[in-house]
Amino acid sequence: MRVSTSLLHQRSLDLMQMQQQSLLRTQTQLATQQKLLSAADNPGDWAAAMGMDQLLAQASRYQSNAQAAQHRLSLEETALAEGMDVLAHARELAIQGNSSTQSPETRAVIAQELAGLREQLLAIANRDDGQGRYLFAGARDDAAPFAWTGSAASYGGDDAPRMLPIGNARSIAVGDAGSAVFMGLRTGDGRVQVGADAANTGAMHLQQAVVRDAAAYDGSSFSLRFTGGTVEIRDAADNLLETRVYAPGSTVQFNGVELRFAGEPADGDRYRVEPSTQQDMFALLDKLAAIVDGPQDTTGARAGAQTAMQQALAELEAAQSQLSAVRTGAGLRLGAAQDAEATLSAQTIEAESALSNLRDVDIAEAASRLQRELLALQAAQASHAQIQGLSLFSYLR
Repeated sequence: MRVSTSLLHQRSLDLMQMQQQSLLRTQTQLATQQKLLSAADNPGDWAAAMGMDQLLAQASRYQSNAQAAQHRLSLEETALAEGMDVLAHARELAIQGNSSTQSPETRAVIAQELAGLREQLLAIANRDDGQGRYLFAGARDDAAPFAWTGSAASYGGDDAPRMLPIGNARSIAVGDAGSAVFMGLRTGDGRVQVGADAANTGAMHLQQAVVRDAAAYDGSSFSLRFTGGTVEIRDAADNLLETRVYAPGSTVQFNGVELRFAGEPADGDRYRVEPSTQQDMFALLDKLAAIVDGPQDTTGARAGAQTAMQQALAELEAAQSQLSAVRTGAGLRLGAAQDAEATLSAQTIEAESALSNLRDVDIAEAASRLQRELLALQAAQASHAQIQGLSLFSYLR
């Protein structure tokens, strides 16, 4: 092979350019602290790094959602705890107002306080998260969900809770629909409700009403009429079904329903037994206020108030249980959101470590390599200077 002077010059220039490119790449790596400057550097590592970037971006979104879920669920749990306190205070007031030692004036004051508790509970039900989104409005959380109509509450929210994704194929409800929290209470024991006739004059009042045999109770309405030591059981059309002997304090059972009364009935006293209906917690507090504030100036009126109060207190206990169950569910979801955030945080740390191994430059190794490449470039430059002096005419001189 014939080696010309021009070939030596060209190869020398090519080698210097290669050294300069290598040196420039190392300088850029040190300046940017990035090992992969383009996909051409290492296609496999570049693709893996891009995948890690997507994983980190997704984890960041899920982590943000988990934090938002914790914020809303913490607010909801606090609101539900306050709601339970309101109901507990309402129970104390109802029992206080049901005492025979109260005067009409003191009962009126207690009734006003119960009405105030209704407004307080309504404010809790319409609480937002500080960003204009209502906690108990379901998925339609851009407007206050509850409004008082004068006798009941209307619900304008959505029945489906708002959901947030906190992981792959995993979402969490960041609230509860107000319809499932404050609405849907059943009157009485949940199956039947009992009411005293306004014309009653006796001292007998209801102590307990329960459905003992659900299969035997068909949801019909009945009435009981007490007279002359007997009780007549009549249907909704006032047709006599049967007559039984009744002694004060004894239990009346029929069609799966069990009723226990206290006190002496007067001849002609009547009690209605009807299927339970639905009510909201705000209407329940309003009903308690009406019972406490109602007239109790006669024996019959006092007995009727006692019967109504017994039913209302049972309904209040069911309301407390309902709020407690919702609060428990919110607490469980809050714990799940906290666990999800902790898991995502650990995954993020692992992914960032793997991404650093793929993409970040080893400063010590790159600095050492820069020094070697700089020495190699200087050697190439010196060699090129000597090659430029290789000429026959130089020897002839």
